[in-house]
Amino acid sequence: MKKKIPKKITLDKLEKSAIKYLEKYSVSEYQLTGFLRKKIIKTSFFYKTDPQKDFKLIEKIISKFKKIGLIDDKKFSENKAINSVEKGYSKKKIIFILKSKGISDENIQIGINSLEESYFNSEILSALIYARKKKFITFEKKKIIGEDKKKLLKMSQAGFPYNIAKKIINLNNEKEHLELEKYAKYGDN
Repeated sequence: MKKKIPKKITLDKLEKSAIKYLEKYSVSEYQLTGFLRKKIIKTSFFYKTDPQKDFKLIEKIISKFKKIGLIDDKKFSENKAINSVEKGYSKKKIIFILKSKGISDENIQIGINSLEESYFNSEILSALIYARKKKFITFEKKKIIGEDKKKLLKMSQAGFPYNIAKKIINLNNEKEHLELEKYAKYGDN
């Protein structure tokens, strides 16, 4: 099988490549920059050219995309935070994910604040989702000795506070579970 020969880097080709990437993935500015840098390095290695001159094209593309709204780290952090709660991730894990995506501390705080606007208590809601996924919520009368400690350990390793983890593991029936979920989403209404 023949190896695909990369096309020489031009502003237009790099921009088209960035647009295709953005159509496929929801990414931050940092991630898009990394993608474009890899593309330039791969091409410059093939043609034995200096990649530094092509790196300047990335700045042009990023600033253009910011102006037209294709890249917005603030919206990215808000959406990523809300999606992460729905996956059962703790606030600590959400912050770690956003930092690894190259999001600034200011935008991370905006993302965390968006959780407070969307849910009454996002930490309880995500802990409930996590516990449900890991099958920690059982409404059995007989509890195995030491099992609760293991569940608490797993939840604390996932970044949830002890008091929330204990509250969720000690749920006695489905009614309590549903009430806690309702409280986490909407408050005491």
